[in-house]
Amino acid sequence: AAVAALLGVLAVGDIWAATVALGGIALLGGFWRHLSTDYGPALAVSSALLFLLGLSQRIGGWDAAIHLASLVVLGGFAATLVHIGFWLFRPQHPLRYAVAETWVAVSDLLAAMRTELSGEPNVPMNQTVAAREGELRAALDRTFVILGGAEKKQPSALIVHLEEMRREVVHLAMRVIAFNTSLEPLLKDANLAKFHPVLDSVLKALGDAARSVAISLIVYRPQNFAATSVRLRRCQHLIRVLDERLESLAAECPAANQARVTLHPIALVLPRIAESIGATTEHNPTRFQLPHTLPDLSARSIQSLAAWMNPSPKVDPLLIRHAARVALLTMAAVALYIHFDIPKGHWIAFSMIIVLQPDYGSTRRRAIERIGGTFAGVILASALLWVRTPVYILDLLAAGTSFGFAYYLRTRYAWAVFYVTLLVVLITETTTPVHLDFTIARLVSTLVGGGFALLAALTLWPSWEKRKFPVFLAAALRANGSYLESLRAWITASGPDPLPVTSSLMAKRRAENADRSVAASLERVLAEPAGRQENPVRAAALTTYTQRVTRALTLMTVHLHEGDRPAAASGVDACVGRLLETLELFAAGVEQGYDAPSLVEVSGRLQTLEDEIAQLGRLEAGPTKDWILIQLAKTVAELRAMTLAIQAPGA
Repeated sequence: AAVAALLGVLAVGDIWAATVALGGIALLGGFWRHLSTDYGPALAVSSALLFLLGLSQRIGGWDAAIHLASLVVLGGFAATLVHIGFWLFRPQHPLRYAVAETWVAVSDLLAAMRTELSGEPNVPMNQTVAAREGELRAALDRTFVILGGAEKKQPSALIVHLEEMRREVVHLAMRVIAFNTSLEPLLKDANLAKFHPVLDSVLKALGDAARSVAISLIVYRPQNFAATSVRLRRCQHLIRVLDERLESLAAECPAANQARVTLHPIALVLPRIAESIGATTEHNPTRFQLPHTLPDLSARSIQSLAAWMNPSPKVDPLLIRHAARVALLTMAAVALYIHFDIPKGHWIAFSMIIVLQPDYGSTRRRAIERIGGTFAGVILASALLWVRTPVYILDLLAAGTSFGFAYYLRTRYAWAVFYVTLLVVLITETTTPVHLDFTIARLVSTLVGGGFALLAALTLWPSWEKRKFPVFLAAALRANGSYLESLRAWITASGPDPLPVTSSLMAKRRAENADRSVAASLERVLAEPAGRQENPVRAAALTTYTQRVTRALTLMTVHLHEGDRPAAASGVDACVGRLLETLELFAAGVEQGYDAPSLVEVSGRLQTLEDEIAQLGRLEAGPTKDWILIQLAKTVAELRAMTLAIQAPGA
C-alpha cells in the first residue's frame, strides 16, 4: 500500500507513467485476489485507492512521495499497535476465532429455522435456511483449512481441542438440518400448531447455546463455561418436552415419528459438546498476567495465516479476464483524467475499480449500491457544508462515520458507501475548506465510473452463467452420488464393513459445497440481462432440488450413524446401485444439454426405481429399513422433479 502511494506521487503530471503504473497495480490486484479470496480484494482496492490519492496531489517528486508513503506506514503501524493493545484485556487467538465463527453460523441457521416456523411475511420458505446453510458450510471449510495449516507434524493440545470443537459443530449442524427437514410434513399440520411455542423454544435455546459456546471459546473463562453448561442442559430438558408432545401426536400423524427420530440425536450430542467445551478452560492463561510468549505469533499461527492463501499455481480464467478488464478501463480513465485535467477525476478510476466485479450480476448490484450510497451521502454532506463546525467536532463525526463504514462494509455495502462519502468530506474539511463543487464532482465521478464499469462488464469478455450453470449442476449430482456411495455399506449391510463416519461426513461436505456452488451460480443468473441468462425459473427449481437431495441423504446419515446397522435387505443394494448409475447418467446428460436424449432415459429409470422402492416397502419390515426406504424414495422423488423442471422450464 505504501509503495502504491509512492508510485502515485512520483507519477504526478506524467500521463504515460501514471497510465502504466495503474495498469500494473490493477493486474497485481488480480494476483492478490488469486492468492487470497479473503484478503486479496481489500488489498487490491486499497492499493489502487492510495495510488490514485497520490496521483491527485498537486506536487510530485521524491520528497512528497516519501512523505505520503511514510504516512501510510505510520497509519498501518498505529492500527497494529491499537489492535495489540487489546491483548491486555482479551487475548485474541485467530484459531479460536475461526472455530467460534462456525458456532455463530450454526446459531444463525437456527434463527433462520425459527423465522421459517413462524411463517413471517415476505420470507420465502427454505430460502433463508438454504442461505444460512451455505454460510455455515463456508465457515466450516475455512476453519478446516486454517486448523489443517496450523499443525503439519505433531498437533498441540490446543489444536486437538479446537479440532474436536469443529467436529462437534459439524455433528450438531447435521442433526439440526436433518430435524428441520423432517419437520416439513408437519409445519402445516393443524395438530402441530399447538406445539409451535415448544418447538420455537427448542430452536431458540439451541441457538443461544451455540452462541454461548462461541463466547466460551474466545473468552475461555470458568464463568462462561458455567453459563454454557446451563444453556446446554436447558436444551436437553426442552427437547425432552418436545419429544413427549410429538409422541402424543404420533398416532394421528405418522410423520411425527420421523421428527422424533431426528430429534433424539440432537439430545445425544449435547452432553458431548458440554464435555468438549469444558476442556477450553484448561487452556485459560492466568488472569491479569501477561504470558512470556504470545501464542498467536508462534509458528503454528504463522502456518495458520498461510492457510488463508491459495497455493494453486493455476489461475482462474475468469479472474484473468477480470484483471485485464480492470487494467484496460482504469488506464483509459487515468489518461483522460490527466490529459483533460478533470476536477476530482481520480474518483472515476476508483469507482471503476470498486464497481467492476468478475461477473456482470455482481457488477450491476455493486453499481446500484455505490451510486445510491454516494448520492445519499452527497446530499447530507452538502447540508453539512453550510454549517461551520469546529475541528474537534469534525473529528468526532469522522470517527462516527468510520465506525458506520466498517460496520456495514460486509453486510450492506450501500450504507457503507453512504458513511464513507461523509467521511471523505469531513476529513477534507479538517484540512481545507470544502465547497459544494467538491461533493458534486465526487457524485459525477461516481456516476461516470459506475456507468463505464457496467458497460465494460457487459461488452469486454463477459462470462455468462448460461454456460456454467449446467456444469455446476452436474458436479452437484455427482457429489450427491459420491455421498450416497459412502453410505451404501451402511444402507445395505450386505457388503464390507461400513467406512468410518468421517468418510461419509467428508462426502457430505463435498456435496454441500457443490450445492453452494449451484446456489451462487443461481444468484448470478438472476442478476444477468434477460436475453443472456439461463431460464431463471428452471435454474431456481433445479437449485432447490439438488439441496433437497442432499438433505434427504443427511437424514439417512443421522439415522444410520446413531442407530444399528440394518439386517441385509434383499433388493436394496441393487436399488442403490441403479440409483448411483442413474445419477451419473443424469449428470452426463445435463452437461450435454437439457435436450440430451439420455435425460429421457433418466426419467424412465427413476420411475422404475420408484416402483421398485415401493415394492420393497411392502415386502421388508422394521423401522430402520422403513426409514432407509423412505429416504431413498424421497431422493428419487426429488430427482424426478428435476427431470420435470428440465422438460417444462416455465412451470
